[in-house]
Amino acid sequence: MLQTIRDRLHGIIAIFIFALLIIPFALVGVSSYFTSDAVNNVALVNDQEISINQFNQSFQNYRRRMQAQMGTAFDPEQFEQAIVRRQFLDQMINEELLAQVSTDSGLAVSDDRLAEAIRTLAAFEVDGEFNADVYQQRLAAQGMTPKQFESNMRTGMVLDQFPTVLASSAISTAWELKEFTRLQDQQRAFRAIIVPAYPAVESGEGSEGESELTDTDRVADEATEVAAEDAATEATAETAIEEEAVLAWYEAHQDEYLSEEQVVVEYLELDAAALGGSVEPDEELLRARFEEQEARFVTPESRMASHILIEVAAEAPQVDVDTARQKAEELTERARGGEDFAELAKENSQDIGSAAEGGDLGWIEPGYMVQSFEDGLYELTLENPISEPIQTRFGWHVIYLRDIRPAEGMTFTEARDLLLEEYRAEVDERRFIEQADRLIDIIYEDPTTLDAAADELGLEVAEAGPFGRLGGEGIAANQEVVSAAFSDLVLAQGVVSDPVDLGLNHIVLIRLKEYMPQALKPLADVREQVVESVTRQRAMEAAAARADALLADLAEGAGIDVLAETAGLELVEAEAATRTSTDIDGQLREQLFLMAPPDESGPVRTVIELENGYAVVQLESVSDGVLSEDDALRKAGYSRRIANATASDETMGFLRMLRAQSTIEIFEDRL
Repeated sequence: MLQTIRDRLHGIIAIFIFALLIIPFALVGVSSYFTSDAVNNVALVNDQEISINQFNQSFQNYRRRMQAQMGTAFDPEQFEQAIVRRQFLDQMINEELLAQVSTDSGLAVSDDRLAEAIRTLAAFEVDGEFNADVYQQRLAAQGMTPKQFESNMRTGMVLDQFPTVLASSAISTAWELKEFTRLQDQQRAFRAIIVPAYPAVESGEGSEGESELTDTDRVADEATEVAAEDAATEATAETAIEEEAVLAWYEAHQDEYLSEEQVVVEYLELDAAALGGSVEPDEELLRARFEEQEARFVTPESRMASHILIEVAAEAPQVDVDTARQKAEELTERARGGEDFAELAKENSQDIGSAAEGGDLGWIEPGYMVQSFEDGLYELTLENPISEPIQTRFGWHVIYLRDIRPAEGMTFTEARDLLLEEYRAEVDERRFIEQADRLIDIIYEDPTTLDAAADELGLEVAEAGPFGRLGGEGIAANQEVVSAAFSDLVLAQGVVSDPVDLGLNHIVLIRLKEYMPQALKPLADVREQVVESVTRQRAMEAAAARADALLADLAEGAGIDVLAETAGLELVEAEAATRTSTDIDGQLREQLFLMAPPDESGPVRTVIELENGYAVVQLESVSDGVLSEDDALRKAGYSRRIANATASDETMGFLRMLRAQSTIEIFEDRL
């Protein structure tokens, strides 16, 4: 639709602009004979160019693939970052290096291998079999010819050969398998006291078993109770946070309290469905359209037929034509005399396609057969179903009419509402294109305002926002509109955007009204968040102090079970924790398997920070994983994982070697 608008671009201003552009374009054209076109490249790889067009096209294809895969999680802003574009360019450079080394090594893909690879692609299958028609249709839908697709496929298969060879040559040694199993299947016995950042403080009364505690345990009990009381005091209500602490935190963490970059835009919306005032057609026009398109609404009469063909070429000698006609006449008489037509066809018909089926041709509609055959068929009736011999370029036919299916479909009255709806849609589309054409003309005349176009076309300048790069409500819910609002054209140059498609015959043009950059929010607006952060920090500090005190008590010989019980804290324990245990906090599990194993001196103890507190951990034993001889399935799986990791490392090493041996020039400013 937008292309139609561009194709219709006209007017005095447009002609004037084009005239002005002729001179610089002519000069650029002449100068191109004397200057290099290197400015069109983003990289040179051993003198092989990667052009700006190549890069942009490939990157846009990649962006579309990622958008399709990620759905609503897709963040367009992420793909505008320079680092993402540079990473993609590095990937293109790697592919070019592989292509060059593949060519130098004489690698190729045979036609037979290429054909077999295409035949195995599920996208081109019907009922599990390759279908040539589907192959052509799918490629045509993507604007690609079979030759282009096969060329791309062949290139990809050639590029895959080096990585594939490296992957197939990678193995896992017995030592690697043993070490991988030792670590992967390792089990650890531990106990841990969980110290939350917002602890639940007990009343402080002693338990019934207090008299049975040792002196060391009693000291530990008193220490943890004091720590609990301190933590509770530090993590009380908002009123306990001093204003100085709030202000200090706010000033030290200003990047956490920045407002979102936002815009307010003006826009003109042109929608064919909202134009109104369509001209109603008269009945004669609708009836004429019905007659012109009758095939859409009416299924013509069809006839089920069989035939017997006596072949003879049209240019054959007359004696041969007469002989064939006489044979057909004899068969006509035999069929009319009561002999089974199907048996006659099987014995005498020379039509290879239908003879074995008793001459069956199935249902035939007008236009399906050659004219003389069709005329003869439609002259028959069910009362007189056997035709006289009929000559076509194939020979002489004896036709047997087996059944008639009458014409079916809609009358004009039944089709009228549909015809009227289509007529209105066509008129609306024409009016929309005319309006859009004029709208573009007016905007080009003065791209700094929407008012002139609104006045002439009777449109309303509406407003949307404020909204950020993640969008908002109304038209701002459309990501294409958001991208246009934050584009260089609108945001930096301050002019009206290109038309943005919102659907069929529905566009919007936007102009920046107000830009609100990121800014530090006033303390009054974020005070609650700041107080929450300070409160959390103090609670974490209190929990850390309490955890350190418990760790010190453990080092002095206190029992971890008793410490947890007297402190009223949760005790987590496991005799055989693994790297995949789901019943253990993820941060705790990760750090647990980084701890050094215990030695003769006893358990290993440490404090581990969690998301909302700390864990005082006592690692008691480590049992290495062992792969038994009869565990073939696990052995094969581990071997494959090791080989895949090795292959990945070797492939990256191969690419690093190619890059080190090559001359690569990257033009960062053109990305």
